[in-house]
Amino acid sequence: MSVGDEDQPSLNGENTKKVVNYDKEEDRPYFNGKEAQMWHLYVGDPTTRLSNYKDSLLKLLRDRSARTVYDVACGLGIDSCMLVEEGFKVVTTDVDKDFLNKAREMKAKLPELGQDWQIGYGDWLDLSSASVQHPDEGYDVILCIGNSFATLPDFEGEYRTHMRALENYKKLLKVGGMLIVDHYNYDYLLENKTFPPYKNKNIFYTTDRIFNTQVEWVEKGGKVTSLIFRSDVDVSETDLETDPDVQMKERNGRKVPTLRRNDIPFCPFTCSEFAGILKTVFGEGAEYHVLPDFKQDDFDDYLPNYWVHCIVKS
Repeated sequence: MSVGDEDQPSLNGENTKKVVNYDKEEDRPYFNGKEAQMWHLYVGDPTTRLSNYKDSLLKLLRDRSARTVYDVACGLGIDSCMLVEEGFKVVTTDVDKDFLNKAREMKAKLPELGQDWQIGYGDWLDLSSASVQHPDEGYDVILCIGNSFATLPDFEGEYRTHMRALENYKKLLKVGGMLIVDHYNYDYLLENKTFPPYKNKNIFYTTDRIFNTQVEWVEKGGKVTSLIFRSDVDVSETDLETDPDVQMKERNGRKVPTLRRNDIPFCPFTCSEFAGILKTVFGEGAEYHVLPDFKQDDFDDYLPNYWVHCIVKS
């Protein structure tokens, strides 16, 4: 999280016995409409966000001569829009209708991009039924970034649900196509009980409006199965300032209009764990590499906020 020194997060509930189980797919935690409304505040300025990884992402795609990209967790559509503007044919899906509407609003402002950009509902656990037209030959690249994949609960245990989702991605890739998927640096968080140092900016979420960040640790069978992030959003001088759920809370010695973000549990993959999951699905011999915060060189001793995994279907 890009927060100031006064907003250093606390990690509470380290030894909690509370267990949050999502045993059914229909019980998974979804965002709601208000989360979609607040998301642009959490993301911060889109230009700043894209400047953190745009060149590296485009290089990954162009080095593979990619033409078609499937963004399976579109959010506001910022990445999809950028890729269409850069000449790619893009399919965009999400499970949250409010985020889809935000992406459609962005597309409506750029009608010249319409023929190269599809937007529709898509569930990672049943992507063949997504309300978009998938290319018969498969995609060159499937993109799932912004710590999105970690929001999928492991309904079946032992990461079987995650592997099922990854199998669906794999089916939609053409041979030689690449999956680019990331997750937060949970290695550091689990080991140090704190977030990575803030000197390394969060590449996806550039806001300065998040404060009162807390994390609840959820354990099952002696293993941390999920981390629930809680935080407040300063909505000062925005259209959300008059929202009926706004509360006045103290920040930096003054009261500010505040909305509470939804409690969303994240699956705390370590980098090696997730690499193993990917190789189970794609095969041990699959071409694979991992990039810290999309950095492609000079990252010795670099401490990332995100691990970006790239694996190729053979």
